[in-house]
Amino acid sequence: MNIMKARIVWFPERLSYIDFDSLQDKIDWDQQHLDNVRKYMKEDGLLFPAVFKDDEIHCGHYRFKIAKEMGYDGIDAYEVDTFKDALHLTKFTELCYKHYKEYKDKNYV
Repeated sequence: MNIMKARIVWFPERLSYIDFDSLQDKIDWDQQHLDNVRKYMKEDGLLFPAVFKDDEIHCGHYRFKIAKEMGYDGIDAYEVDTFKDALHLTKFTELCYKHYKEYKDKNYV
């Protein structure tokens, strides 16, 4: 099995992987965001793990879709037990992504 590994890992004891996204055919994909995620993942790999609960991705649909395009069977993700944990990790990931984009735009990364 070929799983894309995250280069930055937080809370490694909670890190798992997911290989299926049941919502992937029901999402109205933002093409600009898809292009950005594709570009960043090609340049730097998967930096931020997804978040899932009960085998459902709560954060990381775009990363999962691009990883599939790139030939991976799954991606690293945080498996959480509560929606509160899913929300906290989702907000944390969004903040990290925002700062990552700012650094990329300034050529710091």
